[in-house]
Amino acid sequence: MRTRVMSTVTGESRLMDTEELRLYTNLGRNSAMKLGEEIGAKVKVGKRVLWDRAKIDKYFNELTGV
Repeated sequence: MRTRVMSTVTGESRLMDTEELRLYTNLGRNSAMKLGEEIGAKVKVGKRVLWDRAKIDKYFNELTGV
């Protein structure tokens, strides 16, 4: 199996992987994945699971009333 090469692009992309989701939400891995699935932010690309940052931001904005 090929190892994934991490890019050093310093912008915010629309999709993030599970580790980025965990860091973005300050939750543990399982809690972050559960939250992402509940709000419909999960995106599968082949075997990869990515998370839609726009949907996560929208959820938190509605939650906080921003």
